[in-house]
Amino acid sequence: MPELPNNPTARCFLLKVASRCNINCDYCYMYNHLDQGWKSQPKLMSDKILQAVAERIRDYTIEQQLDRIAIVYHGGEPLLMATEKLINHAELLKSFLPGVVVEFSLQTNGVLLKEDDLIHFQKSGIQVSLSLDGPASANNRHRLDHKGKSSYSATEKALSLLENYPEVFSGVIAVIDADNSPLDLLKYFAERDIPQLDFLLPDANYLTLPPGRSKDPERYLRWLIECFDIWFDNYSNLKIRTFDSILASLMGVPSETDGFGFGDVSLITIETDGCYHDLDVLKITGQGTNLSNGDVHSTSIFQALQSEQVNKHRVLLTKEGLSEQCQNCPVVDVCGGGAVAHRYGKDGFLNPSIYCMELKGLIEHANKRVNEQLQIEFERREVGLKEFDTDLINEYETQPGITGAFRTILGSFEQSQTEKFKSVIDHIYKNSLASAINQLYDLSDKDFQSLAIQPSIVAWTEVMQKHMAGITVHDIDRKIIAPEPEYVLQILALSETRSPWPSVQREDRWLRLPFADKIYFEPATIAANGKPILDEALNLINSWKPELIGEMQLFSPEIQFIRDPSAHPDKVVSFSDNSVPGALYVQVMRGNEFIDPSDLADSIIHEHRHQKLYMLQRVCPIVHADYPLVASPWREELRPPTGLFHALFVFVELLDFWTFLKLNADSILKEKADKESLRISEQLSKGFAVVESCDLTEGGRIILTLLNTRFKALINENYTAFTSAPC
Repeated sequence: MPELPNNPTARCFLLKVASRCNINCDYCYMYNHLDQGWKSQPKLMSDKILQAVAERIRDYTIEQQLDRIAIVYHGGEPLLMATEKLINHAELLKSFLPGVVVEFSLQTNGVLLKEDDLIHFQKSGIQVSLSLDGPASANNRHRLDHKGKSSYSATEKALSLLENYPEVFSGVIAVIDADNSPLDLLKYFAERDIPQLDFLLPDANYLTLPPGRSKDPERYLRWLIECFDIWFDNYSNLKIRTFDSILASLMGVPSETDGFGFGDVSLITIETDGCYHDLDVLKITGQGTNLSNGDVHSTSIFQALQSEQVNKHRVLLTKEGLSEQCQNCPVVDVCGGGAVAHRYGKDGFLNPSIYCMELKGLIEHANKRVNEQLQIEFERREVGLKEFDTDLINEYETQPGITGAFRTILGSFEQSQTEKFKSVIDHIYKNSLASAINQLYDLSDKDFQSLAIQPSIVAWTEVMQKHMAGITVHDIDRKIIAPEPEYVLQILALSETRSPWPSVQREDRWLRLPFADKIYFEPATIAANGKPILDEALNLINSWKPELIGEMQLFSPEIQFIRDPSAHPDKVVSFSDNSVPGALYVQVMRGNEFIDPSDLADSIIHEHRHQKLYMLQRVCPIVHADYPLVASPWREELRPPTGLFHALFVFVELLDFWTFLKLNADSILKEKADKESLRISEQLSKGFAVVESCDLTEGGRIILTLLNTRFKALINENYTAFTSAPC
């Protein structure tokens, strides 16, 4: 039995506000599979239960100190309930939880959807996902009403309405029928303004086999691979969650879908009668999903989650809870064993997914395609890398500061980014913006190029370029980032009032936009009061390595003070992102107190170091293939080789910093530095042992050798300092 955290935490509440549906999809897991419990459920959730549900969710959210939850209105068809009741329930929950971000969504077949509904949903912040299998020919195979007539016309009308309300429209869910042409489906969906598309395999298991597969065992595998290839080559701007999740998992990013990857139970279902249930798709097993721990009138959500069924489900979401075949599979860390419901058979859940062949085949094929593409990109970049020889890479790593190597590599980035910036402002040159753009072009070449690589301008340029190419861009919450041509006016103002380094907590939405609400940015008062802490941190860095300050002044102009609401309160968080190169996001407050200057210095060095490697990677790839995933001493989950390489690049520098403090600081900081040096040394030893087996490029090998040599020298320095210290 795997060791589990004491209690699961529900962050998503799926409310079955209607237990009936106005159409009759033949593949529906609720009505046309083994479990027929819906027949004994009330048709609609009563006002009394809606009130009790809101109170239970409020109590649980406050008890667990959750800062963000999701409410999903589901069915059956949730629009069988009056829209007014849904809106009132959402408003009630918001009034109960004023300090909590509550994300509302609704899953519908669209037949009953009206524009007035969307107007109300937009005001209340309820997003709508539409069930639609494709054009009429695809949709009519399975999605018919109770009289056997097509539901397509009404659903297509709903799609057209949703396209006019992008703040409400969250995406489309389509169930795969291998008789439908992947090309026709992708063409159809690509022509519509759909924020996200989710292709689902028909719900099946060892008791209810996938439709048609007994006659044609590879029909779904062929379909998935064909669809992936067409998407990868021609429609990659269309966000398909299944394909994106596989690609993300191959790169070590947690999966966004419960069909891939490991995790924990984070959702609880509440049926129309107020009873608590597990994940509703588990109904296809015929075993029921009732948690048997009471209902919303008698039992808290916390108590409901102590159910034995929840505990069994949690085990199935761990690697140890998989079948032996799955545990030994080379792609298990990507697929996570597949959806739990698809593993069920006469002997329970200890089976590979009924779609094991399809998942494994698709993942291996996707990995092959990605590696082929990376090789093409690598060869293309190799042509321009002749000037970046061993000496240049050696100098870039071993000689800090504004060296010739640093200027050469920065110059390559500057040239590329300036061309992109010019292409964007040329594209938007018109009317009210023409004057501002002309003033930008009046700048000297040096000032113009310096402006083009400012972090916020790089982020804006990248988004604008993608929109010009017809590619929709999303933030970390999957909300669309809209193009903003008018930002040119702020760029002009920035060119006229450049602040001295570092620019701290500058109010610029393009420094913050990609991260949505996941990150909290400190107010200006904290930035002002934290200035002495920042000054002390920079003085520590300067006393250790003044050349590093020069690098930062040239390439890391922006510092933003942040907090991560989801992080442990004792942890000091920092991050940087290649979409905003040169911006350092660091934590300055822990609770109500400022952190120690040495910790802030650590974060600043850490994130600048990431940025320095990102800049090198633009001209010198460090891996041939970012797969298979590898163990990292800094993370619980497996990581792509580049992620581990970045950690080595960062922490060798931090070991150097803490070794310096260990040898030169006062007694209190000395003790802290000694602990940090020991911890980092142990992590680096493990990390170097792993990365040696990765498929590194020649440039990657050169950098790794330099890092390892430096690491060994620092180990010796630490050992000498330890053995020579007085007893």
